[in-house]
Amino acid sequence: MIFVTDFDGTLFRDDLTISSVDLDTFEKLGNHGVIRVIATGRSYHSALRVIPQNFPIDYLVFSSGAGIMEWKNKEIIKIHSLNKTQIEKTVKILKENKCDFMLHDKIPDNHCFYFHKFSDSVSKTKESDFDRRCSAYSRYGKKLTDEAIRELEEACQFIVIFPYSFWKTQTEIYEELKEKLKKTTGLHIIRTTSPMDKKSLWVEIFPEGVSKALGIKTIADLLLLDYNSVAAVGNDFNDLDMLKWAKNAFVVENAPAELKEEFITVKSNNENGFTDAVNKCFGFETGSSNER
Repeated sequence: MIFVTDFDGTLFRDDLTISSVDLDTFEKLGNHGVIRVIATGRSYHSALRVIPQNFPIDYLVFSSGAGIMEWKNKEIIKIHSLNKTQIEKTVKILKENKCDFMLHDKIPDNHCFYFHKFSDSVSKTKESDFDRRCSAYSRYGKKLTDEAIRELEEACQFIVIFPYSFWKTQTEIYEELKEKLKKTTGLHIIRTTSPMDKKSLWVEIFPEGVSKALGIKTIADLLLLDYNSVAAVGNDFNDLDMLKWAKNAFVVENAPAELKEEFITVKSNNENGFTDAVNKCFGFETGSSNER
């Protein structure tokens, strides 16, 4: 059996901690022989910064499946990268469509990025989510130049950021950009909500074959298990492929209404939703959901 949880907004609470109840549940899952996996959109560097080295999991799927780590030995066992042609084609399309975007270096340095901002007129707010991210990670970012594009041979991903006040709906924006990119590049496009302002739309662009679901499938194949042995809990649209692929799927109460209509809803990330999902999946109590 494999039990997978998303990190931010699912396991990670709003106060940026993991509850003792959820930690105890991880330990108990291990004692029952369950393979424990965290699947996160965070980069290699960012994930290791917030997940303690001795945290009781078996695998880490990071960057939405672009990388997989065997946790005990901290060994990266799978990496996906965009090639030079894919980088150049995607940059051209994003610039033509006047997008604000970031291009992240290849793993394990994919916390470092180049940024391209089309125009200040994209957002009328004092500080857009794009600006906020550039500012928060300023020591890792640098402006994307023609020279940088010529020199880049590989990269991990693109992140395109649209302000929440955009005149179209987020679904319309996502579907339009996805269609343009799929026709030209054949890359995998993932929709997610900004982890910074919790409102803005992020569109993440990866090589074909990158997703949380395919990352988990890689682990399952390695262990000679199939999807019937997989349960997963998440909170946002970037968990959708994982939730649809898993045999048993749950979303926390703080997930978008659209996801709660499709999957079993458990308690929120602030109320030990991970433990609630485990309890529902296995039919036994691993801890009180009221504990902190």
